[in-house]
Amino acid sequence: MASRITQSQHPKESTPTPGSGLRARVESLGLELETRFSQLLSELPRRIVGPQVLANTLGITTVTASRFLKAISQSDPVAIIQLLPGPNPLQRIITASKEAGVSAETCDATSNAVQAFDELIRSVAGDRSSLKAMLTAWLPEERREFEAQRRKSVFKAMCELNGVSSETALDCLLLHPSETPEAVDIVNIKCLLGIDRIRPDAVVHFGTWRVASQSDRADSKPRVPLTLAGKPALEGLDAVRMDEFCNAPPAPLHAERLDEVQIQYSLAPTGFGPASKVDLVIAELNRGELIGRKPNAETPPYFFGVPEMATRKFVFDLLVHKDVYPGCTPSLLVYDTMGHGPARAGDKGRRLSLRDIPEELESVGTDHRRLRVLEFPAYPQLRERVFQKLGWDAGAFRAYRIEITYPLMGTQITLAFQTPAKG
Repeated sequence: MASRITQSQHPKESTPTPGSGLRARVESLGLELETRFSQLLSELPRRIVGPQVLANTLGITTVTASRFLKAISQSDPVAIIQLLPGPNPLQRIITASKEAGVSAETCDATSNAVQAFDELIRSVAGDRSSLKAMLTAWLPEERREFEAQRRKSVFKAMCELNGVSSETALDCLLLHPSETPEAVDIVNIKCLLGIDRIRPDAVVHFGTWRVASQSDRADSKPRVPLTLAGKPALEGLDAVRMDEFCNAPPAPLHAERLDEVQIQYSLAPTGFGPASKVDLVIAELNRGELIGRKPNAETPPYFFGVPEMATRKFVFDLLVHKDVYPGCTPSLLVYDTMGHGPARAGDKGRRLSLRDIPEELESVGTDHRRLRVLEFPAYPQLRERVFQKLGWDAGAFRAYRIEITYPLMGTQITLAFQTPAKG
């Protein structure tokens, strides 16, 4: 069975925690609003049994009525504040209720609570949207929805600004013991599906790389990515591509070595617009990429993916052989790379670059049938091809997955292995 791995990014704060005063104020107001509006509803001449009845009784829209009833039915007072319509729609509900026969005393008390709600918005956040952003820290489910909506807006903007997007970006890393003693071989599978140029001049590029010095490698030889057939990738571009696994027409590809640890690929000119979408699927092999099959407490091994273009879905799978980092479970670290570039996991100098995200790391285990991607039905066959080509036993790999909808470009999604705790 799959399990969730709790994300741990920031050290626990000492009490009192930041925002505790705001939370107390929000909880008190949420309870007040629920009490006042419940009394108001009880005095209506008609029993309210759903949004449509409330809408018909007060002459408001069904959407407003549904949102209002959902909010005041919450047991968490913070959720009440988060889900309620704004002060203006609430005042219209009060006015309509007074006209329907609710007492002036109840309407006035409810109106005072709504005015306090308006004051909270103006004094603390400035506007309703900003207050919602603040409150998501205490409402995990609401935070997921809030962030998804905002990230979708960013996605649309970046599509138009950069002139390119993709439907799905998939990074899959496989870690296997190398023939070199104590070293690790790495296979990097990278898929960009549904690449859509909306402008003919849009530049599309990505890289396969890692943050490491030459001394981290298992030998002194330069890093030379290989095809699955064992040929240097730069000399065998046709082989590094896995065109048979593309849904859309395969994308034309160029490659350039930037330095000893980074290869950058770019798309040759294609058409533009929805009818010209292309797919890119590659798999490269790096022999003896890392030294050590057990985590180092001082410099924990880590692996990451970075969304390099606006994409609707980002999936990062890490498959680890049983003899690599035995007994260790990776932790999720998310870094903002803007201004400072990729980060080394655990680097104290990059603590301020850490981000919290609502998504969680999933431990899939050895049942790889769970590693499905709806938008990429050929993914299981692609992994099987890699295992067969290299003669590796798929059943010896434990898998971990993080999946993000509308990820922010430049976010470094990192999985870091720590030394197992003793005891």
